[in-house]
Amino acid sequence: MRRGTIDIWYDRYSATLLRKFIEDRTGKRSPSLEKLCFVQQLVDLDANWTFRFLDLPPEIRNLIYGHLLRLRDSRWRADRLVCSTAILSTCKQIHAEGTGILYVENTFDIVVRSMANPVGHVPVNHTTVSFTKLAIDQVQLCDAPKSDVDDIWPTVIREAESIRLVVRLDIADCLAALVIPDFKQTNGVLHSLASSRSGATNLKRLQLVIKGETESLAESLLHSIFYPLTQFGKLTIADFAVRGLPDTVTAELQRLLRTGATRRYASLRTALVDQNTRAMRICNSARDAGCVDAVLERLARHIQRAVARCETDGVYLDAAYYAKLSRSLRLTRACLRGSAIRAVMAGLRERRAG
Repeated sequence: MRRGTIDIWYDRYSATLLRKFIEDRTGKRSPSLEKLCFVQQLVDLDANWTFRFLDLPPEIRNLIYGHLLRLRDSRWRADRLVCSTAILSTCKQIHAEGTGILYVENTFDIVVRSMANPVGHVPVNHTTVSFTKLAIDQVQLCDAPKSDVDDIWPTVIREAESIRLVVRLDIADCLAALVIPDFKQTNGVLHSLASSRSGATNLKRLQLVIKGETESLAESLLHSIFYPLTQFGKLTIADFAVRGLPDTVTAELQRLLRTGATRRYASLRTALVDQNTRAMRICNSARDAGCVDAVLERLARHIQRAVARCETDGVYLDAAYYAKLSRSLRLTRACLRGSAIRAVMAGLRERRAG
């Protein structure tokens, strides 16, 4: 497209039009010259021309953000949706303007597939978490501890306001073996998504789709599995769509979500751990001072129960679990506030002072 140093693209225009192009771009009146001179001037203007994206009107910038950041079908992979997020790394203003479209106007898919774990059998590929239609590899969990589960959520899920959550419960092996299925790890994954700092902390819209032969599962079991979804802090009933669960289970989940009663449970375990730490300090100080007292033995038993209940591996994080946590916290607090413990602490203070 170039002839020497002159771009032949301008050759198609007359000298009069080329002169007008120059005057429009420079805002100055141009003298009459030969066509070749006008072409050279325009080539020089092109070489020195700069464009500032932020000089565009906001509505034009939003159109560009929408084209780049809305999920669309990939031309290479039929099962992937893609968007161009590189523009968000340009500057703080563009990042602030673009993330609103990326995280608000897109619905991101998460698929949790759990193979039933028959009692007494070793799980294989127990739970798989896939971020479908995104360029993120699936994560396989084989009895992973909760700390590992919390690490699976990418930034796009943490910031997303709309998620389509597909949970597939495969129970064919359990039905054949006539055993009760175990979906405790699925329950832990949903708890991490709803309650952990690494989960979907900004979620405002959730589409829950349940797949698999779930008709044979007891409603109480289904309620236990999906109980953590009622702890989303910004989710309302109007934005909580459920498909594949019995109406009674759906109604109970919506009731808990409406009342917000389960949202305080996120801090219940932390409160119990803090109380336990305080109680352990008192017991250790009393033992070091040679104190032997029935109330200290009772406090030590509360500590042992609390430690066991704070373990989240292999248990359903449901209403029964939180009821046990609440009871353990209440008993530990009552013991610490009792007159007997206060007398022991007073005695310890006197010994230190003496």
